[in-house]
Amino acid sequence: MKRRSYLGVVGMAALSGCSALSGANPTDDVGESYTTDEELELTVDQLETQAGGSITLGNGSEISSASSAVTFVIPHLVATNTTESPLSVPEPSSFNLLSGGQRQDPYRVDYSEIMDAIQSSISEPVSGPLFPSISEVGPEEEAEGWLVFTVPEAGETVSLELRLNDDVQFNWSLLV
Repeated sequence: MKRRSYLGVVGMAALSGCSALSGANPTDDVGESYTTDEELELTVDQLETQAGGSITLGNGSEISSASSAVTFVIPHLVATNTTESPLSVPEPSSFNLLSGGQRQDPYRVDYSEIMDAIQSSISEPVSGPLFPSISEVGPEEEAEGWLVFTVPEAGETVSLELRLNDDVQFNWSLLV
């Protein structure tokens, strides 16, 4: 009888290990790159999150969340030109964040009327330029910056979506 119990426990342990292989566990694509047809390489190299509170733009302006249930999701992107010709960098409107079945635009799209050249950076909770820091990147050069999103009730993962010509080109799965 003890042998059956032992075999049952071993079998259950083996099956539970299979769920990790079947994709039941969330993945994190920080560090993953996607190369466009024009050979512009886009990489999410960092991710910051903040539950509730506010973010501070480079000129000191704050954008506050109305609820502590709202999470700021702030991915950092690097666009690398791998060609010998200048390439355009995707606009903020080319990115969406999917969370809980809802698609969110970045703050740079939602608040475009207040985000001008003076406010093209963020200082809290991260520091640096907002993406894209420049509209065109030269041969073998990089452009980098932060996208700022808010999501209500962020789950375990969100998906950063790159859309070009109204088609989804790539999704980065991000642990929040």
